[in-house]
Amino acid sequence: MAKSSKSLVSMDKILEILASTISIVLGLFGLSQHYGSNTIKPSRIYTSGDAAKFLELDRLEVLHLIKSGAIQATKGGNGNYLIVGQSLINYLASPNVSSTD
Repeated sequence: MAKSSKSLVSMDKILEILASTISIVLGLFGLSQHYGSNTIKPSRIYTSGDAAKFLELDRLEVLHLIKSGAIQATKGGNGNYLIVGQSLINYLASPNVSSTD
C-alpha cells in the first residue's frame, strides 16, 4: 500500500510541474503575441514609440506625421499620443506612402 501512495505523490508532483510548465509556456506565448507581433491590430491602442517600430521610422518622424495629420492620434492626459491601430493601417494604405519609405 505504501508503494501505491508513493506513486500517487510522484504523479501529483509530475502533474503540478506539467501544469506550471504549461502556464509558463502560455504566458510566454501571450507576451510574444502582444509584443513580438508584426501585425497591427485595428482596435488596439499604440504609442508613438510602438508606431515608430511598426513603420520603421524614428519616433520624432511619427510625431511629425501626427502633427501634419497624416496619422490620426489623440493626445492623452499625460501628453503622449495614443494611436488606434486602424489609423496606422490607414496611413500605410494611403497613396502618399511609398514602399521605399
